[in-house]
Amino acid sequence: MRKTFDAELLELNAGLMDMSAAAEDAIDVVTASFSDGDRQRALSAIEATRSMDRMERDIEDHCLRLLLRQQPVARDLRTISAALKMVTDLRRIGDQCANIAEISLLLQQKQQGETLEDICTMSRKAAVMVKGAISAYVERDAEAARGVIAQDDEVDALFAQVKGELAGRIAAQSGAGDRAIDLAIIAKYLERIADHGVNIARWAIFCVTGELVPEDPAE
Repeated sequence: MRKTFDAELLELNAGLMDMSAAAEDAIDVVTASFSDGDRQRALSAIEATRSMDRMERDIEDHCLRLLLRQQPVARDLRTISAALKMVTDLRRIGDQCANIAEISLLLQQKQQGETLEDICTMSRKAAVMVKGAISAYVERDAEAARGVIAQDDEVDALFAQVKGELAGRIAAQSGAGDRAIDLAIIAKYLERIADHGVNIARWAIFCVTGELVPEDPAE
């Protein structure tokens, strides 16, 4: 019975890794779409995030089957409950990537292609955080998860820098307002993606230790 349960847990981990990979790919694609003005990439990002809704349902169904058919001990219950929480964050990452892609398409229609380098850096860091958080969960590595949480300060600092740069553009160029607002929204979505990475890391720590790291009140 335990062997069957352990095999089911491995399958659950594989599903989470697949969904995490989809989220990371979506972040990479939307970064490319707004940095190089590639309309096809933006459209493919929107399409790819739709598959994450199905992944979320499949993982939720898997978790419920484990709870109903097996007799999980306390640690197993933490693993399953953490997975249920994490898929919600991963799906929201997909939603935010789709929103970024839609803004990217709008900017392309306006033929406004310039993008702040700090936004691209934010995107790369957010992708690393999401991947690291899921890896920490699968490997049951609480220290790695805490490292992910610490990285959030870097993304927050970049977001503050982006807001300052965009405010400067608006002050210097009378026609820069609309584009600056669009870029600020993209940056905010990326900040939220990083926050979801933090949430996933918090649940990874809970899975290993039973400790739920409190949320940062600033988030």
